[in-house]
Amino acid sequence: MSYPEWDESVSDKKIIEEFYEQLVIRYPQLKEDVEDNEGLLHIDMGYLQRLAEGLCKDRKLDEAKSCFNWVNSLFCRSKNELLNAINVSFLEYFEYYHSLSDKEFEKIMPEELFRGYQEMMAYMDKMAKKINERNKET
Repeated sequence: MSYPEWDESVSDKKIIEEFYEQLVIRYPQLKEDVEDNEGLLHIDMGYLQRLAEGLCKDRKLDEAKSCFNWVNSLFCRSKNELLNAINVSFLEYFEYYHSLSDKEFEKIMPEELFRGYQEMMAYMDKMAKKINERNKET
């Protein structure tokens, strides 16, 4: 798979439809929450993130890896709305470090998705440094 490239002129509508079709099949425990949200993509992606974090916390590494592989297949094909949702609502605040080592996390996450995670962490670190610098100036 190849790393996704942002393209605002493209819609991820078909991939988002695929995401929703597969989400409730793969994770039926999310069905009620997803149906209540009526297609709020970022909230539903957040539900999936919490589920994946729970798999890591419970050390269900095969299930976590399967989840990451599926998200990666969507991530690599997305270019706009879904790419944003995966970056912001799945990767940005993903907490694994209470239950997995960095090496374990990297091992179960596909290369492209892990790169996305690293880029989000670098972006968040950069933003935090800017805020800290501004606070020092005042």
